[in-house]
Amino acid sequence: MTLRSELVGNPDIVRLSASMLDRRESDCGDFAAAKARPDVRPQVFERRRFAPWESFPLGLVMQVLDAVEFDGAEVDEAVGQAVEGNRDPVHPGAARWILHACRTYLETAESLAAEGGDLRPERHPRIVQRSGSPAEMRALTAWGRWYGSPDGTVVEFRRLRLRRPLGRAADPATLAMAYVAAAGDRAVGGTQDLYRSVPVPVREPAADPARVRVVEVGLTDGAAAVLVDTAPEDVRRAYLTSARPVATGLLAGGHRSPGGDCADCKLRASCGTLPRTPGLLGLPDRGTHRRTWSITTARQYQICPAQAHMRDLRLPADDSESAAVRRGLVVHRWLEITHGRPGAGPCTPEGLPDPETGDLAWAGPAVSRDDYRQAWPYLLQHLRVCPLAGGGVTHVTPEPRVAAYDSDADVLVVANPDLIRRVDGRLVYREQKTSAVHRGITAENALDLVPQLALAVCLIADGAFGDTGGLVELEQLTPVSGDVVTFDAGDPEVLATARAVVSDRARAWHRDVAFRPAPGPWCRVCPMTRWCPDAADTGDGATLVLDGLVIDPSTGEILRASGRVGSRAEAVAEAIAAPSPEDEPAF
Repeated sequence: MTLRSELVGNPDIVRLSASMLDRRESDCGDFAAAKARPDVRPQVFERRRFAPWESFPLGLVMQVLDAVEFDGAEVDEAVGQAVEGNRDPVHPGAARWILHACRTYLETAESLAAEGGDLRPERHPRIVQRSGSPAEMRALTAWGRWYGSPDGTVVEFRRLRLRRPLGRAADPATLAMAYVAAAGDRAVGGTQDLYRSVPVPVREPAADPARVRVVEVGLTDGAAAVLVDTAPEDVRRAYLTSARPVATGLLAGGHRSPGGDCADCKLRASCGTLPRTPGLLGLPDRGTHRRTWSITTARQYQICPAQAHMRDLRLPADDSESAAVRRGLVVHRWLEITHGRPGAGPCTPEGLPDPETGDLAWAGPAVSRDDYRQAWPYLLQHLRVCPLAGGGVTHVTPEPRVAAYDSDADVLVVANPDLIRRVDGRLVYREQKTSAVHRGITAENALDLVPQLALAVCLIADGAFGDTGGLVELEQLTPVSGDVVTFDAGDPEVLATARAVVSDRARAWHRDVAFRPAPGPWCRVCPMTRWCPDAADTGDGATLVLDGLVIDPSTGEILRASGRVGSRAEAVAEAIAAPSPEDEPAF
């Protein structure tokens, strides 16, 4: 690890959670390397501020399951006691999901019991550790539910997934969990010792396991997937071959990539890769604690504070995917791949496959010919406004991840531009939208209706990209038109308008601690309605009418835009057309 100059403490104490091996290559390596070393900390002490609400509902699920499996509690009563007795307030939406998750898990556990044999819940988690002294330890843990046969010959680890099983048998994280089950000792003091003691006091199993199982359980959909069911020697062989090299690389770190991890990173204060943009959000104080904010957060909060909060808690969203979402994904994927090719030039008709006979291998199996057929007219219109057309285009980066830290507000701001490039050396930041009809977005209202443009202006002006000048573009595509609206981040009037929009979108969210629901017609298309006890019953009308927009809720398409479109209506339309990411936290 190359972080010794930035951190103090003992880097020789390593405690790695198996699920961290799920991290992607593009994720920040130094964040993971520092996180796996619990005894290192920033050189300058910083008192951590915690959320004034329960921010980890899955922890309460574990607490309830402990009460049911070890103390014989009744599940509904245990949930009520856990929620009411919790140190921090639990949002009503989170409480509803916790009850559902616990009921779902226990029902699924009954069916798993028949497969795994006579397995009983184990109170003491397992750990693989090598420790020569209290000053040195290397440990591998797995966070989840543990089960074993009375004679100790069968060990089963269950990984909890918020919605559904996602893992595969060959995933490094799965192999690491299986290895902990096969080779681990049981922590004497339970979970508390597992994460605090060095070394962790353990006792060896009464018998070596002859069979190891790893199961993923979906707490929302109730599905279970047996990923590993084999002998310990097979587990050890697979771990050493495929997972251990990944763990070694993760602990070594070596590269930095600003993003959502930065809010909780021990290296944030000293990291030279994360841009500092004090005053970016224009907020008067540091709020309740360090948080992450994006235009997606702002959009959800503008529609309904409760929706934004439940999404921030990562409660499972309704994953129905509309035609507009699928079309938008295909368009974005095509543009990302085409613009990202080495030496890519302007998009041409010859490079656009025919929807009936063309080769779609570039898109992978996730894109069907029918989906591509729907996207094709929009891609044809893109040819007229391709950002790579013209001379002097360099440093083309499709779909980059952008992060900046506003130290005045103590907020990590993240953005996901569709394309960043330089034209004759000047920075140009582009956002791109598709819609079935032109939605009334013009140069006069675009910063308000598309606030990611306003944020882009502020990011540029505050030096997040090194420059303090540049252009921001909005590419609008319909089946019959393609146009670009452009803003100069160096124009004082443009910048003043953009700062007002960004501050307006962030201010109420930054101060909120209750996140009360705002029921309305948008409840009909809210991905969190299932968990919200206050959702409005809006009926099953054919269309959703908001301000100047008429929206088909089944397809996500804007059918008509007329009059003065309000920013909340635009936020609802944008939310319907945006995919719900499968965002599982790593434990």
